Amino acid sequence: MKTDIFLTYLRQRRNYSELTVKSYESDLLQFESFLTKDDNDKSVLEDDGLITVNSVRSWIMTLSEQGISARSINRKLSSLRAYFRWVEINNAEFKNPMLKIVSPKMSKRRLSAITNDDMQMLLEQRPSEEDFDAFRNYVIVELLYATGIRQAELLGIKQTDISFTDRQLKIFGKGNKERIIPIGQKLMDDIIKYIDLKQRYSIKQTALMVTKEGKVLTKEQLYRIVHKLLENVNISEKSPHTFRHTCATHLVEEGADIMNVKNLLGHSSLKATEIYTHTTIEQLKKEYKRTFEQNFN
Repeated sequence: MKTDIFLTYLRQRRNYSELTVKSYESDLLQFESFLTKDDNDKSVLEDDGLITVNSVRSWIMTLSEQGISARSINRKLSSLRAYFRWVEINNAEFKNPMLKIVSPKMSKRRLSAITNDDMQMLLEQRPSEEDFDAFRNYVIVELLYATGIRQAELLGIKQTDISFTDRQLKIFGKGNKERIIPIGQKLMDDIIKYIDLKQRYSIKQTALMVTKEGKVLTKEQLYRIVHKLLENVNISEKSPHTFRHTCATHLVEEGADIMNVKNLLGHSSLKATEIYTHTTIEQLKKEYKRTFEQNFN
């Protein structure tokens, strides 16, 4: 497999973020390891034509037996599909094994949104502006909730992406697509205070989210920060994506136009955004049932 060349293609030709490329790399290296786990014969890695439909199916079965969720397996299969499509483009005679692969069925994902009361509680827990880690973490919560950006987008923000005069944030989403997000005055004030704090720590790193030692915050560090902040919130999913769900859900519940929510989140299609209207409808059904049951009783 020409994994290294493919990853270079994603970086240079497709402008994928480094976090996305790392995700592809992890999946492809895991598949390579599976192909050679039973013997030392590496020939299958030197010729993509030796990789069969049964090879992929066996990998799917192994992942399933290991307890890997259907959602995670499908993400890994997406990486394989992207790789083999690239091989196919560069070799017209190549027989793509993924054409006969059926993705495992996924159970319907249930969205997790923080309640308004809990979100208010989080925002009221404002730390000292002198405590670097605590204040940075507070700004992370504000940014994730107020903008609905993805974790990779947050970690990719540079200080030059912020327009202080227009109170706007330039975000580079999936496929390096650019979008502009408005920022409220309070959030902008806190971002400015956080940047001032970085300067007091002599941090010259242009990335917005860093450690107090000046290193760019990693995906793993961000996850741990958010998980810790949400430990007292009654919600099943405690991840950066929870704030994205919460932002969209609260906007729709307050009557925001669905197209505006779509543009804010950077969804490529309206279908991905409409799930938040379904969440609101389910909430409406509960309220309707509760109200009328009380009246008729």
